[in-house]
Amino acid sequence: MGELCAAVFREAEQIGGIPAKARLAAIARMTSAEANATRDDPQTVDRLRQALDRLRAELSRKNTGAFEPVVPREPPAPRPTDQAMVPRLRRHIEAIVDLMSQRALLLTSTQETAKRIDEVAASVLGVARVSVWLRDPKATKITCIDLFEAGPNKHSAGAELKAVDFGPYFDALDSESTIMAHDAVNDPRTRCFAKTYLAPLGIGAMLDVPIWARSKMVGVICHEHVGGARTWTQDEERFAYMMSGFLALAIEREG
Repeated sequence: MGELCAAVFREAEQIGGIPAKARLAAIARMTSAEANATRDDPQTVDRLRQALDRLRAELSRKNTGAFEPVVPREPPAPRPTDQAMVPRLRRHIEAIVDLMSQRALLLTSTQETAKRIDEVAASVLGVARVSVWLRDPKATKITCIDLFEAGPNKHSAGAELKAVDFGPYFDALDSESTIMAHDAVNDPRTRCFAKTYLAPLGIGAMLDVPIWARSKMVGVICHEHVGGARTWTQDEERFAYMMSGFLALAIEREG
């Protein structure tokens, strides 16, 4: 068993949580499951250590940038009992298996993959709105390639958000891996949307995770809870990252 390899992934998670662990896997081109199963040969351990050094450097650049948001600590989610967790985790697993079984159809088109993922995420996470946004090469804007509204069961696309208009949010995209806004109206990263977007639509919480493809952050998947504030859990964040990774496969395969 790869005890040393697995230890590198644990170290990454200690540094930056689940997003850092996912980023390490992308840099090293090795999943944490592979690290647990592989042998601790010197070359593999050295490759993971080099990837961890690169991850540290990336995080250091982010932390020393001009943007230093005053973000309140995320409130700890209530720890559910094992019995309460089972149905939720079962839904997560069933959704992933369902998507994998349809991969030959979905991965032929980024647009179709985005639609399917938005529908699945809305159902599994119980949110009213899920959308996929892609960033332009100069990072001046993001464009929605699909928005799914669960209530009317409707898809739409084409909206744009410009960095010049929503600076705190775009700065957060560059400096953080996950925007877990439990109270989106008051969170310093998302309150720039309060008057024009959040309040009119009744959105109280946002969970946004990046899309990494070809070692670059190319977009974001946005999960919007309609109603009051909502405390997102680590399991929900993990599921969102799984959906992000599935979409990244479609982007890489298409282009």
